[in-house]
Amino acid sequence: MSDTANFLGYESVNLEEALFSIIPAPYEATAVYVKGQSLAPRAILDASTQIEDYDEETGLNLIDQGVHSIAPESAPGETQIEEWVCGHVNAALDATAVPVILGGEGTVTYWGVKTLLPRCDELSILHIDAHADLDDAEEGENHYTVMRRVMELSPTPHLCQVGVRFLSRDAFERIVDDSLPVECFFMSDLSRSDDESWHEDVIQELRSPVYLSIDLTGLDPSVMPAVGNPEPGGLQWWPLLRLLKKVASHRRIAAIDITELAPREGEIRSDYTAARLVYKIMNYISAGGKMLEKPKAKE
Repeated sequence: MSDTANFLGYESVNLEEALFSIIPAPYEATAVYVKGQSLAPRAILDASTQIEDYDEETGLNLIDQGVHSIAPESAPGETQIEEWVCGHVNAALDATAVPVILGGEGTVTYWGVKTLLPRCDELSILHIDAHADLDDAEEGENHYTVMRRVMELSPTPHLCQVGVRFLSRDAFERIVDDSLPVECFFMSDLSRSDDESWHEDVIQELRSPVYLSIDLTGLDPSVMPAVGNPEPGGLQWWPLLRLLKKVASHRRIAAIDITELAPREGEIRSDYTAARLVYKIMNYISAGGKMLEKPKAKE
């Protein structure tokens, strides 16, 4: 694939005209189990070139919506990448485009949230993940502590987690602490549900705007095997999409990140599935009717 390939393989539009801005975050400094997350943004962009631009479910052509893409190869090294990503998120928000951050490991979620938060009176986070990421730091901050760090921001966002099935006792105590704005839909509970009525409970926990953070370990490894820390018993493809479609139709999703893809040679299924997930989310947001209106061009 070309190093200049943009999302869906089409030419990137100017940010001022775009409804979405694809921002790569090829960062994996604290990954400890399976590495390779720094390769994920390029893998997702390359896989996206195999996706049709027309979505039969929403009836939308994503290219008509306007997508601005930034090449992963333009990202700086570890010491500067946080500032670089935050700068591009701010630029997208200034242009009334939805930033779509392609991680990288889960640490990049903190960068996105801290950039969006000052622009909101209140902020909800929908966090899809196998892990709660609410741990205390043992030997420096890492992707297992990212949501604890997020909850230390001011004003404190409201955190709604879905799909969690692996966590420490400290993280569990934070979830059940009534003084903290955290609600968790554990996978062990969701797996016993006979229907998807819990989707409405998730929506009730969220207030606009919503920061949507999807750690791909939230999906079952049968759907998404190439991740940093695979955990059995996760969400399936269509149930997750139905949840995201409902959220997008009821709440304004102001920013997105997709993290923890760890591409493997010869295993393109995960790359393509991650790209398809990004594509579906953007279509759901466009169809949901909750986006901010782009400023009218000056005559």
